[in-house]
Amino acid sequence: MTNKSYFFILFLLAISTNLSAQPSQKKNFSLDWQTPQTILLNNGKDIKLPLVKNNTINENLLPTFYDYWKNESGLSIDSFYIDNVVSSFENTTLPDEVKAKIGQTLTPHFTVVNSANSNEFQLYLEPFFIKNNRLYKVESFTLNYTLTSKIQNKSALAQNTNSILASGSWYKFAVDTTGVFKLDLGFLKSLGINTSNLNANNIRIFGNGGAMLPQKNSDFRYDDLQENALFVNDGGDNLFNNNDYMLFYAKGPDSWEVNPVNGNVNHQKNSYSNQSFYFISTDSGLGKRLETTNPNTNNPNFQLDTFNDYFVYEKDETNLFSVGQQWFGESFSINNTPQFNFIFNDIDPLKPLNIKIRAVASSSVSTQLKVNLNNNLLYNLNFSANLPGSLTLASATQQFAQTQVPDEKLNFSLTYNNSGNPAARAYLDFIEVSGTKHLIANKKQFGFRSFEAAKTATSTTLAYKITNKSTIFQVWDVSDFLNPKIITNQSNSNDFIFNAQGGLENGNATLSEYVVLNETDFYKPILLKNSKIANQNLHALKDIDYLVITQNNLMNQAARLADFHKQADNFSTAVVDVQQIYNEFGSGSPDVTSIRDFVRFLYTSASSVDKKIKFVCLFGDTSFDYKDRITNNNNIVPAFESLESFNLATSYVTDDYFGMMDDNEGTLSFFDKQDVATGRYPITTIQEAKAAVDKTLNYIGKTAFGDWRNSITVVADDPDVASEFVLQETVERISDNISLNKPVFNIKKIYADAYKQQTSAGGERFPDVNEAINTAIENGTLVIDYYGHGGEDGWAKERILEVPQIQAWYNPNTLPLFITVTCEFAKLDNPLRVTAGEFVFNNIQGGATSLITTTREIFISVGQAFNENLVTKLFSFNDEDYTISQALMAMKNAFTSSQRLFVYYFGDPAMKLAQAKGNIKITKMNDVLVSQAIDTLKALSHVTFEGIITDKNNQIQSDFNGTLSATIYDKAIDKITLDNNNFGRTLSFDAIESKIYRGRATVKNGIFKFDFIVPKDIRIALGKGKMSFYADNGIFDRAGYNFDVNIGGINENAMADNQGPQVSLFMNDESFLDGGNTNQSPILIASLQDESGINTSITAVDHDLIAILDDNQANPLILNDFYQTELDDFKKGKVRFQLRNLTPGTHQLKFKAWDTYNNLSEASLSFNVVTDNGITLNHVLNYPNPFVNYTEFWFEHNRPNEALNVQIQIFTISGKLVKTINSSVQTTGTLSREITWNGLDDFGAKIGKGVYIYKLKVVSTLTHDQAEKIEKIVILR
Repeated sequence: MTNKSYFFILFLLAISTNLSAQPSQKKNFSLDWQTPQTILLNNGKDIKLPLVKNNTINENLLPTFYDYWKNESGLSIDSFYIDNVVSSFENTTLPDEVKAKIGQTLTPHFTVVNSANSNEFQLYLEPFFIKNNRLYKVESFTLNYTLTSKIQNKSALAQNTNSILASGSWYKFAVDTTGVFKLDLGFLKSLGINTSNLNANNIRIFGNGGAMLPQKNSDFRYDDLQENALFVNDGGDNLFNNNDYMLFYAKGPDSWEVNPVNGNVNHQKNSYSNQSFYFISTDSGLGKRLETTNPNTNNPNFQLDTFNDYFVYEKDETNLFSVGQQWFGESFSINNTPQFNFIFNDIDPLKPLNIKIRAVASSSVSTQLKVNLNNNLLYNLNFSANLPGSLTLASATQQFAQTQVPDEKLNFSLTYNNSGNPAARAYLDFIEVSGTKHLIANKKQFGFRSFEAAKTATSTTLAYKITNKSTIFQVWDVSDFLNPKIITNQSNSNDFIFNAQGGLENGNATLSEYVVLNETDFYKPILLKNSKIANQNLHALKDIDYLVITQNNLMNQAARLADFHKQADNFSTAVVDVQQIYNEFGSGSPDVTSIRDFVRFLYTSASSVDKKIKFVCLFGDTSFDYKDRITNNNNIVPAFESLESFNLATSYVTDDYFGMMDDNEGTLSFFDKQDVATGRYPITTIQEAKAAVDKTLNYIGKTAFGDWRNSITVVADDPDVASEFVLQETVERISDNISLNKPVFNIKKIYADAYKQQTSAGGERFPDVNEAINTAIENGTLVIDYYGHGGEDGWAKERILEVPQIQAWYNPNTLPLFITVTCEFAKLDNPLRVTAGEFVFNNIQGGATSLITTTREIFISVGQAFNENLVTKLFSFNDEDYTISQALMAMKNAFTSSQRLFVYYFGDPAMKLAQAKGNIKITKMNDVLVSQAIDTLKALSHVTFEGIITDKNNQIQSDFNGTLSATIYDKAIDKITLDNNNFGRTLSFDAIESKIYRGRATVKNGIFKFDFIVPKDIRIALGKGKMSFYADNGIFDRAGYNFDVNIGGINENAMADNQGPQVSLFMNDESFLDGGNTNQSPILIASLQDESGINTSITAVDHDLIAILDDNQANPLILNDFYQTELDDFKKGKVRFQLRNLTPGTHQLKFKAWDTYNNLSEASLSFNVVTDNGITLNHVLNYPNPFVNYTEFWFEHNRPNEALNVQIQIFTISGKLVKTINSSVQTTGTLSREITWNGLDDFGAKIGKGVYIYKLKVVSTLTHDQAEKIEKIVILR
């Protein structure tokens, strides 16, 4: 029996807050612990842990407990605590690094989470704790909580309905530090301002300072740009002339967090910009001016002649692993002892100097950084080892010390000891110094403040004394940086003295900030490349359903997407330049939080709940480099990068941040949930943008209709270690779940271990798996769901999916949703390395138009939970009506692990999975109603089916006229994996894949009929098969299925048939002649005809449709899945199959086909492959030639299935251009004959008879290769 312990007082005291509030609630919890199980991580690593049922581990490898329930009252939480904790000793042995993260007390997290449609209580707990050096797990506990009367909206985000930038002329400039800046007439002219007779009173400057915006939604931030008070010296004539100038106090990009009570000082380096931005106008009314303070005439209690100051040295030059926000400066790898020398002028040597240094090291052994100050040891920074295979790739260390120095010189010497590891790397993060200085004016401007004054009661008056008054131009109080005030000198001595009150009130210390100015040391603003700002007014937007955020050069393509949803979905849409968001919501700074704040503005300002913004499309790529330090950076629309930059299991890049709208959200904690669905187009160029939008629109267009929408492909990696058997088990469980809940889908199972593994020079490979994936993609599959290992270059250690494979796909009309729960398949934020996932999305000829994919190393067991939860929402098991992005959002919102942020959505956030709706029903078989006893599908029997298309009420849809695709499957086949790696374990699974018949029939007034002969090769044993149906009318589609038909036995009375099929072979199109030229990846076309139909069943050996290339008998091409009958005729059909990457030269192909009676026919074809390098033009002619008023231009080329831009220019013999024809062509084969001419010139006039010259120019839209040919043409009149 398990020993249980009770810890009531411990947790009550640790967590209880206000127990007196009312009303109070109690809720009891019992944790259903599962037997300790092996939790798979990555790279063959695992950990054995007990888990709470329906929960998983967090990023620290600790089990979690998470629960939520509806907040019926709508009240908010005032306080909470847990008691009645029952725990038991847990004897699981944990790794030291995991055990070190377990506390001695429980730390529950409890909150209210709001969304547009719900209000929930959410509880999170790590149910392990350590007591007396023993590990315990929580069995049960009671949550006690009290509620307030109502949920308080703490958001400080105002709801301005117009931006100051909406009217007037505006100019933008930058600053790079905090202080007082001087603008003169010359600078205004350089901005582009018309300074003729410029009224000085109308000069206005707006800006909110450059510090990073707060992440938490409820924290204060300004809405729109705020006006800054100016000091203007115009000579008294109110005109701004040559000798005039203005001063204003600007806040630079970096900031400081200061606690004057304990003296703690921390700098905050701006992650997004090295500059702050301000906006100036001269035609928007009277400007705000500095005021002079009224002197404080109270008698001071004491005098201050010192102040607190601080500085930081930090360079952001290197991001160690191209992830996260942390960048570093000097490297110690080459120069082991760099020197850093600073002056801390006017230092008070009697006061301590605070020195904080942070650095990072990456080494397989422990290393050390010794810090000397003025040749004395200050401290050592010790870096722990990063063992090979560890998820933590580097260790950062920070040290703090107080010391005293005799003078203002600070000479730092940093010596790195790599412990004999030449591969060790170490970098400086920052050196931060704070201390006390004498308040002495010099010829430099400087800011000052006093911690002592801040800790003094507001009832106490104190005096500031600044020595050397003669060097002072003015002293400003800049505590309110938007409204500085000029301070009056209250002394007649050589010192500048002024009185002020202390800053301590009700326990809160307020720190006042001042700046001393010298006329020779005003800072200079920075002129930007594009200073003039067009008017904008994002604050006027309201009730937007669908928002696209992009850069200016991609606006046209983004607008196509928005326009589509406006027309198709009746959405209210907006396409916004991200720079405008920065201007209005980030004071010009490219702060990612400004994007979130803009989205939240639209969300909170909506006129009703149903009009809140629903979708945000980030139309452009992102980068880990916010500041464009790396070459070829493409940070078009930034995503949110985690601060964590060394741990592959906890660092992330995410767009979820832009959809988290609640007041208490924004820190990306485990409680933060998305309210707005996001999707990203990882594109950079206009060409990529156009291709991506083309694919999106094509996905829902007429050309994309087809029975491929009834197919789902699941792919499982093989186990590389015994514990990874869960990979294929999970995929099989997902497959079974889909089959049970959505039987309309036909599931293709590609389990790598069910294929023969081969050994090559490059390692183990599964070539048949690669080909099976290619076939699934190009034949068409609605979804392809992969679970297993992977990375930036593809899937699995055996490389079952690689980049060249992806680049070769041609599937423009069968674009699947890719679900890839694998590590870093789409690590989109590193422009220096394009990932396989990005290649899938940006394949201009196909690939995918949407991906649910991963950007970091996700734990296998966590990915398992994500994937299984996702499919329930994606396929609407509970009749949800989610878009793909909303389904992903719902999945993520069900988890607390930070690894949920690793899962990304590429594509249109408003795109729904192209699942056909409605139903298709069989009504008769061989003229017998299916409600009666019907015949069995026997081998060689001729069967006829009739059926109907129904609406949502199961009534015949009599206005439906279109085409039905029917696939009849033989009974399920039992398969077993091969245990290629000899772990002594296999997986048995069923597969419905042998096709008895696949054909098409006409649907008229909702009714269809088709017939076929059942192949002799069906499995004779009696059982239920599957009938799969798909129909479309060019506007919408329908799908259906039937499991009621019995299949088996033999028709003993079948008519005799001893004649094999008729076979005709072509390449690319049916005009191809034996021995002709093809490109390197031609499409084989086999036209087949037989009175009994063609056998496509795969249950028999050696009766497949096969092609053998160049007599390679060991690797025949199995083509059963590529055959489809003609419309309304099961006796005729075609195979279309793309050969890939053939070598230039002559090739032979032999083709075998069997009819349903197993009669064999063979045919062969010879063809010559020409290189795809460049465009080859042959047989250029026009027909007829000569002609009177109509001719066609014919030419052969080597770019079938590729869009080509064609130009034909017609000249007289003397060289005069009389006609230009521009056209775009795309041929399935190598022959183009689409361009015609009526004999008229460019002005519509008839051209005289005679001989003319024409030049044909063909340009590839993919590679931009081009070729030209010149021929003669003759006109008769």
